[in-house]
Amino acid sequence: MVAATLASTSTTAAYSFLAPNPTARDPVRRRTHPLVTDTNRHVHGRTATSLRQARPRDQFVNPPRPLFVAAAAAEAEEMAAEASTGAKPFAVLFVCLGNICRSPAAEAVFWKLVNKRGLDSKFLIDSAGTIGYHEGNKADSRMIATSKKRGIEVTSISRPIKPSDFRDFDLILAMDRQNYEDILSSFERWQQKEPLPDSAPKKVKLMCSYCKRHKESEVPDPYYGGAKGFEKVLDLLEDACESLLDDIVAENANISA
Repeated sequence: MVAATLASTSTTAAYSFLAPNPTARDPVRRRTHPLVTDTNRHVHGRTATSLRQARPRDQFVNPPRPLFVAAAAAEAEEMAAEASTGAKPFAVLFVCLGNICRSPAAEAVFWKLVNKRGLDSKFLIDSAGTIGYHEGNKADSRMIATSKKRGIEVTSISRPIKPSDFRDFDLILAMDRQNYEDILSSFERWQQKEPLPDSAPKKVKLMCSYCKRHKESEVPDPYYGGAKGFEKVLDLLEDACESLLDDIVAENANISA
């Protein structure tokens, strides 16, 4: 008698969001990336570890519906648990084009103010870009150096904005009008593919709308300019972030030192 043994193996595939094509005008056009294993991205208030791998385009465009349902259910359970304990931090996301100059600086400026007031545990602070061209890179060395002169440590790693940001963050701050429009364009497209809250666009604000000492309506991109451009960015961000924090604390009674 010959015994037949049936063996089953399971393969786990991990996927990442596909970063937009930096050469295309469309901010949500995507491209594949090589395998990246055990990548740690520092997020103020949280360290997120991910296992990422490129995947076929058709799987992203038409992913299995059960994945959406499972993800939505898991997030709903997490939100319910946090609400019951009152532990959910107020989440703020700063967004610029490549996430190497303005938004990482805004993240660092805001974090410094939050830390100074002893509100670290009350906030989740992060930054992202509307394109993924610089994904995985540190901030621009000029931005890091200019910030350091003011006692501001820029430590974040670049990443593109992703669909879950519209669920996870309470406020999304765009550095300029183009960033603002690209963020909303991304939301509209992603909402056709997975469940996203209809109220999410209301979370998106222009950074300079919080400025009190400056009249500028946008934070200019300093990438192709000189040292004065980086100084100007920090002037605007320090002004806006101070007012932003005051407004958040005033409107949320559960946030106090």
